[in-house]
Amino acid sequence: MNLEYKTIHVMMWKKERSKEHLGKCFGRENVMDKTGKKNGYLLGIDQGGTKTAAAVMREDGFIVGRATVKGAYFPDEGVENALERMKEAVEEAVRSAGIGKEDIVHTVAGVGGIDWQGDDVMIRDALQEKLALQEVFACNDAVIAFYSGAMRSHGAVICAGTGMNGALIDKEGRQFVYGDYMEEKAQGGSALAKRALRKVFDAELGLCPPTKLTPLFLGQAGVSDVDALLKRYMKESEFRKELRFLMPQILMVAKTEDGAACALLDEFSKELVAYIEAGFRKMGMKPEEEEIVLAGSIFKGADNPLTSRVVRGVQERMKGAEVVQAYYEPVVGACIMGLVRLGMDLTEREKSIRESAAVLGLLRS
Repeated sequence: MNLEYKTIHVMMWKKERSKEHLGKCFGRENVMDKTGKKNGYLLGIDQGGTKTAAAVMREDGFIVGRATVKGAYFPDEGVENALERMKEAVEEAVRSAGIGKEDIVHTVAGVGGIDWQGDDVMIRDALQEKLALQEVFACNDAVIAFYSGAMRSHGAVICAGTGMNGALIDKEGRQFVYGDYMEEKAQGGSALAKRALRKVFDAELGLCPPTKLTPLFLGQAGVSDVDALLKRYMKESEFRKELRFLMPQILMVAKTEDGAACALLDEFSKELVAYIEAGFRKMGMKPEEEEIVLAGSIFKGADNPLTSRVVRGVQERMKGAEVVQAYYEPVVGACIMGLVRLGMDLTEREKSIRESAAVLGLLRS
């Protein structure tokens, strides 16, 4: 057995042993708190177009069940289809937790597409009816992402994956979700990739120096010159959609100090910081009292050149504001938001949340 295989094998064995230990120590048979009172359960739901996730957390912070199924975006696919996906995820998570839905005392659902006044109430009421749940709170999925990185009740979050959204929550619990206030050129990885391609076209015209982004995009397109690349971009919608998959490589090019790639990240990070600053002004929040959570795939990685630019920009424009990376998957954020809504102390539950999330694979990779 080679060393690499042995290491992987041992890690897998340890993970399975951890799951077994978690089940024995924190399962249904051990549901009393320190006062002898029976613990209730919280349900977290995270739904976007790609996946629907559900997690069950005890009131003492231990996550005891989870599930992930296909996603749905109700503005395009209909409320009933979205509800079916949520029902499937919830029932699987509840089964894995070994409880019944009647044991759930509070549910927080972060749902993509809750963008307009009344959407939250519609989804809340539909969920209660569909799943026979007790208390349900529904919000935009950007809101629960805040709690995936901050163990507090108020602050700001920017979620940037394929697209981008953000939210702010003040000390009174009021929320503001950016939604369509963020223009198209700021829409996460999809927008950044298109803007990177525009740098390639600019370099071809001589508007900027040659860039390492050119061979990257030529390779993705399977062509040998920029004219052919431009033709594919203008004529093929599927090719335009594929560009978002190049974001990790675009960030790698920026790490080489490529002028065009660095200029792109400089521009994008300044726009993003401006959105954050404007959000604080709109909500009457003091940046120096808040945490800003960065969530989503384009911020992943300890040496991410985009993340470092955003952090630097915040420090320059909003003295005292702290920027943190999301630590948990958003569905854990939904559960933590449930704890906040029930007025429970997060600090004394942090260790339980962290340990059980690690065992169940709910830490952000």
